[in-house]
Amino acid sequence: MTENGFYKIKPEFVDLINRIGGKYLDKKSRPVFCCIKDKDIESLYWAIPTSDYSHRSPKQIDKIKRWCTEKSIRSAYYHIGFTNRPAIYKISNCFPITDKYIEATYISQGRPLILKNKREIKIIRSNLHRILFDESIHPNKYEQHITDIKNFLIEEIKQNQSIKIDTKNVQSEHTPFNDLLIRTVKDKMDIDKLNEQDIER
Repeated sequence: MTENGFYKIKPEFVDLINRIGGKYLDKKSRPVFCCIKDKDIESLYWAIPTSDYSHRSPKQIDKIKRWCTEKSIRSAYYHIGFTNRPAIYKISNCFPITDKYIEATYISQGRPLILKNKREIKIIRSNLHRILFDESIHPNKYEQHITDIKNFLIEEIKQNQSIKIDTKNVQSEHTPFNDLLIRTVKDKMDIDKLNEQDIER
């Protein structure tokens, strides 16, 4: 996988989520956004499902827009942006994933689809960091059970690839991640600054 690229996940990964107690019902071949590589665990990436904007009703769009402006964690649940068309990034439905569960690269107009807009990437990653920080405080808060998926994949990496991971250190560094909180605050300040510049223009 490549950061900022789009991929199709295998149906067996959806089955895995449901089998370990999470909930992920969408088995359509929608592109998932490979947002970022995990900084501590080799082979682990963080992905965000996407949804076609045009398939949502006006009422649903209004609800998403309202949540995006709230002063709460719900403002990180979604981002309205672009893939190869107007799309909704379902950030609160994020999950960790490995190459094993990638079916194919998502192709648009004959080429792999990659997000290149730096401002969009910054906003999406900032919201992802907020969701993961919230998850670190409230394990399995979100319906897909992020923590259970991550723990399963860590064990699978250790068993199948013989990669030595000190899960104790990963846990202490990765949750509740002081550095992640600092990075999230900095990202938000940078985004606010970008928005102010847009207004001045």
